[in-house]
Order: sequence, then structure tokens, then C-alpha cells
Amino acid sequence: MERSKPKCLTDLASTPITVAQSVPVSEAAQLMQQHHVGSLVVTGPREEPVGLVTDRDLALATLTRPRGAAAPVVNELVSTPLLTLPASSTIPDATRFLGEHRIRRVGLTGASGELVAVLSSDTLLMYVGTQIRRITEAISREFQEERNPTGQSSSRFGSE
Repeated sequence: MERSKPKCLTDLASTPITVAQSVPVSEAAQLMQQHHVGSLVVTGPREEPVGLVTDRDLALATLTRPRGAAAPVVNELVSTPLLTLPASSTIPDATRFLGEHRIRRVGLTGASGELVAVLSSDTLLMYVGTQIRRITEAISREFQEERNPTGQSSSRFGSE
């Protein structure tokens, strides 16, 4: 089932799943698995969002940890600050923002500045790709009808 046209960016985004800075990476990984997300919003002492930790961060920290070293905690891996966009931003705005900042995820904020969602470049790319495919299919149908208005099979499709 394909998604219908989103009303806003939050329709493409996921609910933020938070993790405290002091949590061991193993617990952060379990949260990601449980919620089927690739990132967690890291919260500070007053439970305010301070950054993101990603599945890649966790994997690299785990795989590159020297033998016998203590397991890292989220605070050692967090990317700060948490970059955000207003949830009312457009898809082109979000695309431009992600590209300009060279990031794969951005927090979306509500009217009061509160974090309401996390948008992934992967999800945005899948949505835009679907829209491009739909446009391509529509153009292809129109082209076929122009070349063959009778509806009969044409072996000259695409040749001019």
C-alpha cells in the first residue's frame, strides 16, 4: 500500500524515541530494535533534546571498542546539537536543509518549538522517488496515447 500525499512533513516522519545520555549503548540498541527506528533523540538532564545517536554510531562504537574496554554510554556517541526544522516546512525545504547540513535525520518542531517528530532522509527519498515514478508513469501513458490513439499495440513506442 502506497502512502497518499502527506499533509505535512510529520506525515513522513517518525515519533521521536528518547534516550537519556547516561544509558549504555546496549540499552539504546534495544530501544532502536523495539521501536524499529535508526536513531534516538538524546535528552539532557532536564529531559530536553540535545542531540541524536544513530544505529551507525552504536555499531561503530561497539565494533571499534578495544578488547576489555568498558561499553560506552550514549553521551560518548551523541551528535550535537540536534538540528531542527519547523514541522510546517515544505518537502523542498527539508531536502535542501538535509543536503546543506550533510545530515540524514532532522528533528521537526511544533509551533511552540517542541520536538514533534524525526524526519529521515531515507523516508524522504522514498517518498520523492514514488512521486517521480508516478509522474513517469503518467507521462508514459500520455505518450502511448499520443502515438497510438486507437489503443492498438504499437511496436514504434519511443522511436522518433
